[in-house]
Amino acid sequence: NLRPINGCQHAKLAILFSGGVNTSEKKATLSRSIGSLIGKTRSANTASTLESIPPEDRQTGLQALSELNPTRQWNFVKIDVDLNELRHYRENIIKTVIYPCSTVLDDSIGSALWFAARGNGTLHHDNVPYESPAEVLLSGLGADEQLAGYSRHRTTYRSGGWKALENELEMEMNRISKRNLGRDDRVISSLGKEVRFPYLDEQLVNYLRSIPIWHKADLRLARGIGEKYLLRYIARHYLSLEQSSKYPKRAIQFGSRIAKLESKKEKASDQCSRLTTTNNNNNNNIDDEE
Repeated sequence: NLRPINGCQHAKLAILFSGGVNTSEKKATLSRSIGSLIGKTRSANTASTLESIPPEDRQTGLQALSELNPTRQWNFVKIDVDLNELRHYRENIIKTVIYPCSTVLDDSIGSALWFAARGNGTLHHDNVPYESPAEVLLSGLGADEQLAGYSRHRTTYRSGGWKALENELEMEMNRISKRNLGRDDRVISSLGKEVRFPYLDEQLVNYLRSIPIWHKADLRLARGIGEKYLLRYIARHYLSLEQSSKYPKRAIQFGSRIAKLESKKEKASDQCSRLTTTNNNNNNNIDDEE
């Protein structure tokens, strides 16, 4: 049981928030329970941008914010990063903590995640500089892997049906530690913060594995409806997230526009030259199977 700390009024939790169904459902649930857990805590949420035009994640984030608990103060932190700042922190910090991951996709996701987790930006409601004091971050990782949220899952379903999709999701979960968890944990812990993955709670994972695949996703339906169908149903009918429940999946590297800053001819699976320059020998002890 968590008890409130007397006199502690700053935000203790932050949500890596895009406005999509993963993070909106998590945020709505948190808003309903947070009073009994940690009193008057305020939660900061983040959206990253690297261009002057508001990125898609920020736009959907602001739209989703209007559906959430209006009586609670949410600190929507807008984080803007230019190319020079990206290159500086990638060279000095990010590429070291991403190692041994080394693809273009690792660079895009790891960099966007690092700046979002750092929480340095401006508050949306009054446009003043703000640095989130929260030391625990909530991530939506795991929902897409279990509820068929990626576009490749539609391809698998169309070519092989339910059984092929079920096998694909099983493979996703078996490799999530190597592909995502180790990298994301290193990126966020390098900032002196901790990350929590509610969708990877052991009881939830076991429950989702126990129900038929067609109860979790129905890829016969349109994009924005069929993928993660179970989560969208809960968001719409139990949490009143009418708009947020309809947003299709958008990867962080595209929603934040970080993928557009570097070479547009790169493929996600390519080895990233920005990450593969000589690393400190101490990094050889880093295990990606965290």
